[in-house]
Parts: sequence; structure tokens; C-alpha cells
Amino acid sequence: MTTIQDLFAAGMKREIPELLTDIPNSKYPSINLGAGNSHIEGVESLDYPEWDADKDQLPFEDESVSFIHAYHFFEHCSEPVKVLQECQRVLVGGGVIQIVVPYYTSQMAAHDLDHKHVFCEETWKNLFSTEYYDKNKIEWEFRIHANFIMGIVERNIALFTQLQKGW
Repeated sequence: MTTIQDLFAAGMKREIPELLTDIPNSKYPSINLGAGNSHIEGVESLDYPEWDADKDQLPFEDESVSFIHAYHFFEHCSEPVKVLQECQRVLVGGGVIQIVVPYYTSQMAAHDLDHKHVFCEETWKNLFSTEYYDKNKIEWEFRIHANFIMGIVERNIALFTQLQKGW
């Protein structure tokens, strides 16, 4: 059987990691941020108006969540760095946040007037390693496990990212 990893390795002569699906400490719940109408069975959805990412903390204790889904969510946040910091707070060691956002050059990035930020393949690396962000005094515990630019048609290209919290 050919996997996407096999196809990519053959076509691009590079390796891409398999996505993390078996999360350590999975006795903890998974959450879906900004779910809208995209609910995931068995996963708690947090969305406006009950939860406002721009004003509210995540309603979970420190290190009490194993997996966070954030699909087409971060581009709507006024302060995505603060929201990502909240995600780090609630994730257990080894926990994962899975993020999908419109790629900055895609039509998707510009078609919604509520989009407040754009993202590219360097966004997370820059956030976690650039001195500019040191002013926030955040000690990031995330590592980038996977980071892909994908789409079926050029106008709908998105950035798919898995970040894993350190142990």
C-alpha cells in the first residue's frame, strides 16, 4: 500500500513524518476550538458565544487535555499568541495541538473579513525562536512535529501543523 509519505518520498526525495494519533496520557479529554458546525464525535467543542477565545481562558486545569483540534480557528483570533499559550498551559506533556489555517497566499486567507492574521510555513518556527517574541516572556514547550502546505486547488491552500508539547 502506498501512503502519502511514500508518494512524497518518491516524488520529492524528502521524508515527511506520519501524523501523531496515539497520544500519551489519552485518558485526558480532547477539545475542538472554534468548532462552529464542525463537531468531532467524542471531542468537546468550545465556541462562541459560550467561549470567547479573545476574552476567556480555556476552561480546563493545567495539563488536563491530551489533544486540541483547531481547524480554521487561529486566523480569527485577535491575539493568537495568547491563545496558543493557553493551549500550552492545558496540554499534558506529549499532548498535541493540530492546527489548520489558510496559507497566506491563498484566496481563503483573504475571503473572510473576520480573518485577523495570516500564516506561512515559517510562522511557528519564528514564534518559538525569534527574539521579538521574548518580550512576551513565554517559555514555549512546543516542538513542530509536522508542517505541510496542502490544497486541492491553488485558491484553497492551507497550512496543516501538528505541535507537540514537550515531556
